[in-house]
Order: sequence, then C-alpha cells, then structure tokens
Amino acid sequence: MKKGARIGFGALNLAVAALVAWGVFTGLPTRWWVVDDGAVVVCALLAASGIMLLVDHRLKEVVTRAAGFVVLALGLAVFAALALTASWLYGVYGPVGKGGAALFALVALLLFPYVVVLPVVLLAWVGPRARRPRVAPRLESS
Repeated sequence: MKKGARIGFGALNLAVAALVAWGVFTGLPTRWWVVDDGAVVVCALLAASGIMLLVDHRLKEVVTRAAGFVVLALGLAVFAALALTASWLYGVYGPVGKGGAALFALVALLLFPYVVVLPVVLLAWVGPRARRPRVAPRLESS
C-alpha cells in the first residue's frame, strides 16, 4: 500500500464516518432503531478503518475490507429503500407526491457517493484477500 493513498483513504473514512454520524444523529428529526443502529455500525467500521489506515496498523487491510463490504451492503439497502419510496410516492400520489418523491430521490443521490461508491473504491484499492500457499506435509524417509 502506498503511503499517500493509505493516508488519503484513512482521512476520507474518518470524514465520511463523521458525516454519517452528523447526518443521522443531528439531521434526522426522529429516532428509529434501524437507522440509528445501521449508522452506528457504519460509523464504527469507517472510523476503525480510518484510524488503522492512518497509524499503519497490521490489521488495516482486514478492517478496511470488512468496512467496505458492510458499508456497501447497508448503503445499497438504504439507496434501494429511498429509490423505491420515491417511486412509490410518485406512483401512488401522482402530482401531489411529486415533491416527496423528489426529496427522497435527492437524498438517495446525495448518499450514493458515500455509501456505495466509496466502499466499492475501497474494496478495489485493498484488493482480494491474499491466499496463503498450501504446503504439502513433509514425509520422513528412513
């Protein structure tokens, strides 16, 4: 891992963790355990990955890979839920639901780079897990 990319991704992970925490815990008017728990998981994984990348911890690749997979899975679920809700509002309420649908679509598009694109780029940057070569057992000869 190149030092500049490692530090850049570490800082970016910490910034996105702070942005998600701020957006969910100060930006949303009501609390719902599904959203809150998902945000805590995303923030914790991205913050742990960011710190480990910045300090060059030996487990940085494992934690970054785990963070990428979990954030991508949750991000795709959130993006799909927002897009489906927007289409449902527009389909059921027509012109009346157009404003709500536009709002949900805007939120989905604003989240997309942080919870879908960033994890994909992180996973591509970290790469697949290195496989250990299998060693054949030694046979002792007499």
